[in-house]
Amino acid sequence: VCTAAYDSVRAQGSEVLRPYAGTNPAEFFAVATEVFFNRPVALLEHEPDLYEELRSFYNQDPALRIDI
Repeated sequence: VCTAAYDSVRAQGSEVLRPYAGTNPAEFFAVATEVFFNRPVALLEHEPDLYEELRSFYNQDPALRIDI
């Protein structure tokens, strides 16, 4: 999942991940993590597979804590 999302960001950008995410895999993970915790609903809407991967990795679901 992360490799596919990273390749996609490098090729066409992302609605929610800063362009810096395409620098290298480590920066992709850092930027994705930042968005996962700071803008979880946006990540869930635009990159649901990546959101699920990070939710499983961190064993947290920050989108549930957001009042919409």
